Amino acid sequence: MRHLPKSYMPYLAFLFICIVWGASFILMDRASHALGPVEIGICRLLGGALVLGVYWLYKRPQVRISQTDWGHIFLVALLANAWPFVVQPYTMIQAGEHAYFGMLVALVPLATILVSIPMLGILPTRRQLVGVLGGMLCIVLALYDGSTRGISASLLALALTVPLAYALGNSYMKWKLDHLEALPLTTLFLGLGGVCLLPLQLFPQQLAQWNLGAPSEPYDWPLALASIAFLSAVCTGFAILLFVGLIKSQGPLFAGMVTYVVPIQAILWGQYDRETLTMHQLFSIAGVLIMVALVQWGIVEERGLRNELPASKLND
Repeated sequence: MRHLPKSYMPYLAFLFICIVWGASFILMDRASHALGPVEIGICRLLGGALVLGVYWLYKRPQVRISQTDWGHIFLVALLANAWPFVVQPYTMIQAGEHAYFGMLVALVPLATILVSIPMLGILPTRRQLVGVLGGMLCIVLALYDGSTRGISASLLALALTVPLAYALGNSYMKWKLDHLEALPLTTLFLGLGGVCLLPLQLFPQQLAQWNLGAPSEPYDWPLALASIAFLSAVCTGFAILLFVGLIKSQGPLFAGMVTYVVPIQAILWGQYDRETLTMHQLFSIAGVLIMVALVQWGIVEERGLRNELPASKLND
């Protein structure tokens, strides 16, 4: 059996991440039948860290983490793991739907371009800029349509912190932690993020007051447990490992473009739950797909060709 060319592997990882992350919103919805937002975040982070920790023991990569690295790892764990993994289920529960908030992650590429300029000194190419901004216009149309559902401005503003946190975390990771391997890096991100949330469980009254605690009448325990198990092992552990690998090998913009495809999957799962889908949303989905193709086409091949050229040719 012939092996796939190595240049296709980033695309396969990209596709896998899109599929499992697109389903993560309906899985969070099902987990919320018996678990609160903080519990969902803790289970996802520590469960994913456990799965990757076992894999780490099997692979036994040589890792040297400096004291400075630990500070950077903790910051990313708090910003891009603990915070969004609680805010996402919270906003979904408060609004009573999941597909709409799945769409908001499409803001990650634009935010990534903005934060990558000062952090990484990376200016987008003309094609990347056109693709990302064009995709953003399509998403704005979808968000305007969704805003007519009565979601409060404060809840929407809180939800918008999620793509910003992801963009900051992804770019900061590339900036300060690119020298560390993806497996130990991802395991530590998830583990530290989950540990940061654990102390909140010591204050159940405050969590209930802030609507962050478990539901007063939990139900569907088997479905909720199965959902959180898949979220932890696959959507969080394995998929984030691949995502960190994409950030390190292809850059934060390429990796962040998965968030243009994830909303499409989230909306389709929303249809499974009979959530509203309008023509505005359909037009925005079609436009997003075109923009993704524009930005992604040829990036990996161009990088691979450049890596294969001798140094003398690169300087011509």
